[in-house]
Amino acid sequence: MTGAADARIESLERTSTERARTRRKALIAGATGNIVEWFDFTIYGFSAAVLATVFFPAEFGSGALLATFALYGVAFLARPAGGVVFGRLGDRFGRRGSLSLAITLMGCSTAAIGLLPTYASIGAAAPLLLLVCRLVQGFSAGGEYTGAATFVVEHAPYHRRGLYAGIIAGSSFVGSILATITVLTFNSVGTEYFLDGGWRWPFIIGGVVAIAGLFMRLAVDETPAFTEMKEKEALLTRPLADLLRNHWRSLVTAFVYFASLGVATHMLIGYMPTFLTHAAGVSSTAALMLTSGALVLAVPLYIAFGATVDRIGRRPLVRIGMVASVLVAVPSYVLIGTGNIVAIAGALIVLVIVQSLLASALLAVLEMMPTNARFTGTALPYNLAYALFAGTAPLVCETLVNSTGSNLSPAFYATAVASLALPVLWRGIPESRIAGTDRPLHSRET
Repeated sequence: MTGAADARIESLERTSTERARTRRKALIAGATGNIVEWFDFTIYGFSAAVLATVFFPAEFGSGALLATFALYGVAFLARPAGGVVFGRLGDRFGRRGSLSLAITLMGCSTAAIGLLPTYASIGAAAPLLLLVCRLVQGFSAGGEYTGAATFVVEHAPYHRRGLYAGIIAGSSFVGSILATITVLTFNSVGTEYFLDGGWRWPFIIGGVVAIAGLFMRLAVDETPAFTEMKEKEALLTRPLADLLRNHWRSLVTAFVYFASLGVATHMLIGYMPTFLTHAAGVSSTAALMLTSGALVLAVPLYIAFGATVDRIGRRPLVRIGMVASVLVAVPSYVLIGTGNIVAIAGALIVLVIVQSLLASALLAVLEMMPTNARFTGTALPYNLAYALFAGTAPLVCETLVNSTGSNLSPAFYATAVASLALPVLWRGIPESRIAGTDRPLHSRET
């Protein structure tokens, strides 16, 4: 009996060790792909001023920057289609395969941007080719962030889902930080070098890193939640139709949440470097360093707030974040407009804290969706919201400043979006953590 008991204990310990190893591999693989996605998108945003001169004629003047931001936003228009396609693949055939295809397309389209001929070489065909690459980027990104979050959270132990979701969300900024370091490194060689082809290398590097992410994902098992659904033959043939028919309220709540989060995020990483240069009068290098510093702060905040969600529940932090987002945008932009470095740093810290509080609701959104349609249920509202609000945020902000002449107009825009979202999210974000326990995503979850 003792021998049998020892063998059983040894088997359980081995299973537990293997499960922990699989969870770590899933977390690393999910985060790596997310890092690549945000590296690629941030590279474009931070290189916007250079890309405007490279891909558009000089006679465009300030219109070239607007056109560059328009292409930034156009990529987001392809994201809903990507969300539907990759979501359907992930819910019907598996999370891992869908995510592997997404990162492959992302890497190829990013590297292609670094290889494109310029306007000086082929004229109007240059921005058209850039548009194609951005559309492919956007399409592939439609399956990345929420897919990675679904993949990792379904692998996570129930009492650490918030932490795992926080790590995935924080990895987005790791990609942005690495993009900033890459741009600054190549820019430090000299502005002339960066304009004369140095801008290409960050995009090529992003494509190469995506290959590493692909192999990591292929080495991880499918999630237990999806495997159980497959074993029970509970997979949906049309997950989107089921969501629209039975879970439309959850889709609306998720859409509003991602819209408010997306505006806050892309005003920071997509528009803030340009705003600091034009409105605050700081150098482009200083603007990138200030923004990068804010993103560095965001990473531990995302992780800490994710762990806090595991302890106190899903609702408290996001409610604080929503109220704060209504109140802090205008004062923060006033401080930034002073041009004082200390004031700018303080304002960016406040904006990052609020944005991190909002991001803590990612886990609640994932838990709102049924397991057999979770990929689609998070990907669709996320990508629709990002197409309509996040991707257009830099363009809207620049247009508002140009049309009104007020540097505070972007802050009023952010405040308006947050004010409209507040009542919906206050009641709509569910509290799925009850009495210290969480609803399992599958029956074997421990």
